[in-house]
Amino acid sequence: MKRWQFYLTLTFFASFAFAQMSSDFALKVLERKGTVEVQLPDGVKQTAKKDERIPAGISVITQAKSIAILEWLPYKARIKLAPETEVQLLTTRAFLVKRGRVWIGTPPSAAWERRFPLPVQSGQIQFVSSPDACFSIAIQTDGTVTISVDQGRVFVSSGQALTSVSKGNMLVIKPQNVIIGPMAMTKEEQLMWDMGGLR
Repeated sequence: MKRWQFYLTLTFFASFAFAQMSSDFALKVLERKGTVEVQLPDGVKQTAKKDERIPAGISVITQAKSIAILEWLPYKARIKLAPETEVQLLTTRAFLVKRGRVWIGTPPSAAWERRFPLPVQSGQIQFVSSPDACFSIAIQTDGTVTISVDQGRVFVSSGQALTSVSKGNMLVIKPQNVIIGPMAMTKEEQLMWDMGGLR
């Protein structure tokens, strides 16, 4: 097993163990512009309110021309949702990106605090970030998933493939698990970071 594969396995289980110890997992709405909704398990939608805590199992949805910034508790990670994005904190404590684009990162912590690897999913694709990572996941309408990393490193598991994406690089996963990269961020992806990235 390669060193980064071992690290991926270790960080995944470390995140899971930390999740099992904490009962305070939720998403908190820090900012919202435009129409941002929460969708309950029964399908009912309600307007998201600033400072609202959203427990696992409830989706957050941004409509056209709308954005939201969430805090992922207890990790204290920040998540920015682009317009027309849908996400959910799963009962397994992983963060699920259903559609659209998100930027995820944990601000520098105080000297006595720890940052943790972040477990994220998109369909059957799993991502585990290094504690210092700042990264973006985008899902196109055809199911293509793009991950780009502005700092740190993100480990990606898709099918039987395990891949590491480092700072300044991106990875594209097409339907049927066709993987392109890792490669340097394209100008278009860099522009998305410059226009809306969470840093």
